[in-house]
Amino acid sequence: MNEKSTDELEESLILKAMPFMIFICFMQVFSDKMFGIVSPDIAGTFALSPAQVGWLTTIASLVFGVGGAIYSTLSDDVSPRKLFTVGTAMFGIGSILMVAFQFSFWLIIAARSVQVAGAAVIPGCFVVFVRKYLSADKQAKYLGFNTAMYQLSAALGAVFGGFVSKYLSWQMTMIVPVIVLIALPAVRKYLPDKAKETGKQPAERMNVVSIVIFSIAFALILMAINKNTIMWWGLALVSVAVYVICSKMVKNPIIDITLFKVPKLVSGSLVGAIVYGVQMSFFFVFPFLIKANYDVSSATVGMMYLPANICAFLSGMSSGFITNKIGSKKGFQVGCLIILLSQLMFGFCLGGNIIFMWIALALFGVGYTVIYPAYNSILPNSLPNDVVGRCMAVNNLLNRLINTAMIAVAGVLMSGSGLAKKIIPAMGHTDKSFIYSNVCFIFAVVIVIGMVSYYFVFRNVKEDKQQA
Repeated sequence: MNEKSTDELEESLILKAMPFMIFICFMQVFSDKMFGIVSPDIAGTFALSPAQVGWLTTIASLVFGVGGAIYSTLSDDVSPRKLFTVGTAMFGIGSILMVAFQFSFWLIIAARSVQVAGAAVIPGCFVVFVRKYLSADKQAKYLGFNTAMYQLSAALGAVFGGFVSKYLSWQMTMIVPVIVLIALPAVRKYLPDKAKETGKQPAERMNVVSIVIFSIAFALILMAINKNTIMWWGLALVSVAVYVICSKMVKNPIIDITLFKVPKLVSGSLVGAIVYGVQMSFFFVFPFLIKANYDVSSATVGMMYLPANICAFLSGMSSGFITNKIGSKKGFQVGCLIILLSQLMFGFCLGGNIIFMWIALALFGVGYTVIYPAYNSILPNSLPNDVVGRCMAVNNLLNRLINTAMIAVAGVLMSGSGLAKKIIPAMGHTDKSFIYSNVCFIFAVVIVIGMVSYYFVFRNVKEDKQQA
């Protein structure tokens, strides 16, 4: 019998760690959903307005975005073992601190920041890790498993958060994420202790000044998108200019501006950003859409997500197999067609029987589980191997900014009167129905733009179909 090669032995160890890494992802989404559900209870305990309690989400989102960029950038030089050890430990420690600091809202925010700074290792490193360390036939499979667990954790997190809010105390949501620490021994035991390409471990190399300026610029851009005033946009543009100058003057900035010249990076990232922007925007629109047209409670709206998430979980478990069979390019188009069908169903059937909304929401979730392994298989594999982590940091940054912008635009569309008329035949009969139907038709057009753009951006990228 021939001995296994070093790469095969390494992959066999990594596969033992994969369930624990996916578990970390599960807990990250589970925690986010719980805190979203119990935010009104936290506001009640500390006598806060919705805007004040919103700082818990705003600051966490900022730390999560910056943290993901840092992890992605470091992943080219620092070993997976070190990155996931630090991330998992901070996730658990932040959760413990939240329990300890439950008497103070601002200390809870500080502890939550520590928690999400650790949890950011998943969006920062998971796709890069799969790209670098797993063989082609395993990549789509585990990306599919990851998106499946994302859907399951989203459903269970919302249900658990609602249960805690109704029957127990919101403080219970702080205790549960501590269990993420059970993944730490497996991370330490099975993940490689050497970076894939160079073997260097220069964790101290990233310039701290660039991180601070980048964080400020990132925060100001988010504020500008949300506030949409000349003052905020002016501050955002100045901060971006300062960061560009800084990145050229220092070594190893958090985001290297020269990466924007890498072929496929910006164009490929924009394709993903607009398609995933529809997902984020629609989830923002959906509760308003349902309540404005069907006069149901928030509890009913929440329950509609459960079967949709379960369907998405089941499709996610097989999405990697689908991608391996038909290829990433066809997989992406199939997923987009399912999403397109769901948005057309929302647009045409809004105001009709609510069962159409349940079916359309399930299709929406299924479509995104199909495109996740397809998109995240082809984009990282079209980037230079030695800078794939740094490039994915740029990808994550563009995604977050464009998603935020698209959510803001969706809010403007819902609030205005320009869409309050029947442009395309639909079941609804009120101005509100027409507004939301037309918003869904706009989302459908954006998905078509994403499909066409994907074809032209990646048409020359080779892919291997695996007969799994």
